[in-house]
Amino acid sequence: MAPGVHDAYIELVQLLEECDPQAAVEVYCRFPLKPVAEQSFEDAFITGEIVRLLMALELYDHLLLGPSLVAYGKVMGLSCLEKYIDILDDKCMTKLLMSVYAKINDRPEDDQEMLDFFKFKCWI
Repeated sequence: MAPGVHDAYIELVQLLEECDPQAAVEVYCRFPLKPVAEQSFEDAFITGEIVRLLMALELYDHLLLGPSLVAYGKVMGLSCLEKYIDILDDKCMTKLLMSVYAKINDRPEDDQEMLDFFKFKCWI
C-alpha cells in the first residue's frame, strides 16, 4: 500500500468494514500520520474514522483511541467529539476523557483550570 496516500487506505477500509471491522481499524492504524500539529483535514479524516470504528466496536481501552481522539479534536474541534465524549462518559471512561481534554488544550491534567473543569463534569 502506498504510504501517505489517504484514498488507498480509505478504499481498502470500505472493502473490509462490513465483513471485518477490526481489520478495517488495523488498516487505518497503519497509516503514517504526521505529528498532530502538522495534520491536515485529510489526516483528521483518518483519525476520525479510527475513533468511529473503535467506538462502534466498543474498544474503549484500545491504545489508539486516546491519541486518535486528541488528533481529531485538535484538527476538527471539540464539537466533533461530543457524541463520543457522551458515550465515554456514560461508560465511566473518565481517566481517558481527562487525558484527552488536557492534551487537546495543551495543558497538564493537574492544571487548575483542567481540574475545575473535571470537577464540573463530575469526573473527579
